[in-house]
Amino acid sequence: MEVTVPANTSAKVFVPAKDASSVTESGKPATETEGVKFLRMEDGRVVFEVSAGTYHLAAPTS
Repeated sequence: MEVTVPANTSAKVFVPAKDASSVTESGKPATETEGVKFLRMEDGRVVFEVSAGTYHLAAPTS
């Protein structure tokens, strides 16, 4: 999924995934990406807080 967050804001992003380590941002681990903060797992989704910018988040479908 592509997520764009306007300047001077942040957003919570819910990514369907089994765990945070399986989510990538532009091919790199999302948990190691500047501006992306893991918050929690919730109902089979990883919840991140992301700062302003554009992100390309992906997770395995199985």
